[in-house]
Amino acid sequence: MIDRFFVERLIYSFLIFFIFLIFKNFFTKIFIKLIKKLAYKYDFRIVSLMVDSLEKPLKNFFIYTGIYCATYMLPFSTDISTFIYKIFRTCVIITITQCLLNIVTAYEIVLNSNVINNRNKPVLKTLFPIIYKFTKVLIIILAVVIIAAEFDLKQLNSILAGIGIGGAAIALASQDLIKNFFGGFVVLADKSFNVGDFINVDSNEGTVEELGIRSTKIRTLNQEIVFVPNSKFTDSPVINYSKREARRVSFIVGVTYDTSSESIKNIIQKIKSVIDLNPMVKENSSLVKFDNFGQNSLEILIQYVIKTADYNIYMDVKDKLNFNVMELFEEEGISFTLQRVSVYMNENK
Repeated sequence: MIDRFFVERLIYSFLIFFIFLIFKNFFTKIFIKLIKKLAYKYDFRIVSLMVDSLEKPLKNFFIYTGIYCATYMLPFSTDISTFIYKIFRTCVIITITQCLLNIVTAYEIVLNSNVINNRNKPVLKTLFPIIYKFTKVLIIILAVVIIAAEFDLKQLNSILAGIGIGGAAIALASQDLIKNFFGGFVVLADKSFNVGDFINVDSNEGTVEELGIRSTKIRTLNQEIVFVPNSKFTDSPVINYSKREARRVSFIVGVTYDTSSESIKNIIQKIKSVIDLNPMVKENSSLVKFDNFGQNSLEILIQYVIKTADYNIYMDVKDKLNFNVMELFEEEGISFTLQRVSVYMNENK
């Protein structure tokens, strides 16, 4: 005959689990809404953007709690109840671990999006990939250690000692990896570049997309991905084009030898005036001079500095000034020279 007391406990157990199962979504939404409200109140916008990542772990937590409360109602022995309690604590640790991992992942997504604008964002995007990987590994290791301690695994010390010895052996066999690893930290310490900067290192030129533990990902102008070992940044000079505040323009215009000196003087003066009047040209940076008697032309040197590091703006200003120079030559009736070869025929037989 079935024990009535046990049946009653079993029914209560199912009811408790069913209540937790029904209300898990309700309580999760209330908790998330409360955190968002506090985040908006104290102007923690990033927290409000990341809190949605906690939804799934919180739902799992309510399910774990419901199962534990349901089993608590059943008349188990002390040893079984203690074991169930340890399982529940382990589930809580797993939930906290999932929440922390989700928060780190959510922060990376928010950081890579255009939702937040921060003057330190390039530095964060450079630094965070390394911190992100280390943080995830650290969270997982701590969770494993705490769970092992929860079940009083005496073998934990020997396991950790074995990991330490194995780690030392791997370190000796991976000197290049360690060199690249510390090379990444040298880049971060020197602030040589950030993600999004256009750099040149060891003949590799392109935009930095990611600074990793072993290598840095650079996308070239041909849209190719180049993985440069971090050790290169300690052994080779790094040119960071994005750090400059201006770009220099320098070129030579050749005119035909039948151009008069007066016409050259006038065109030089007009070119300089047009360049100086452009608001994007740095003050006192323009230089327009009759430079040389070339093999096929009279050469006029034109130099100036554009007040921008942005390549597109630089090309727009340069394009406009080039057309201005062409128009001045057309107005003065001065012809550009062409590369040509003169052939002299001997009339003697």
